[in-house]
Amino acid sequence: MVKSTVRFPESVVGEIETLVEEDRFESKSEFYRFSTDYVLNQVLDDYEPETIDYAEIKSEVMPEAERELRSDADTDHPPFLESVSFVRRLALRGKFNDAEDFIDHQYAAGDRHAILLEELLRLYRGDVTADAPAEPSERDRQPVERDR
Repeated sequence: MVKSTVRFPESVVGEIETLVEEDRFESKSEFYRFSTDYVLNQVLDDYEPETIDYAEIKSEVMPEAERELRSDADTDHPPFLESVSFVRRLALRGKFNDAEDFIDHQYAAGDRHAILLEELLRLYRGDVTADAPAEPSERDRQPVERDR
């Protein structure tokens, strides 16, 4: 292996040493090798990690369940950041009704992503209407069933 010297701030080295002390990594060298392989694997399509036991280390340090807990992997709607971009683009063009329709058709009522997208849309609408009350969306006009 080729040796390379890299300098890190003391705070970074301290955090790495803590991970080693907690037995998340066997050594600082293992951390550096794994980290480098991980980043290269994420950035380059054809990169194969060379760290010994890379898959095992990855599964221990970054369990799949935790990584996917907040993802859109098991939802029926588009990825959230793509939806944010699309709603923002419509709002900037003044197409608020189209943005509402998109949210209503892509997300279930009460979905946390829908709520955030509606808030984003409300903020953009507020910029255009200069503090005028926002027109209620189709979702807001629907009667709410209440427990009696």
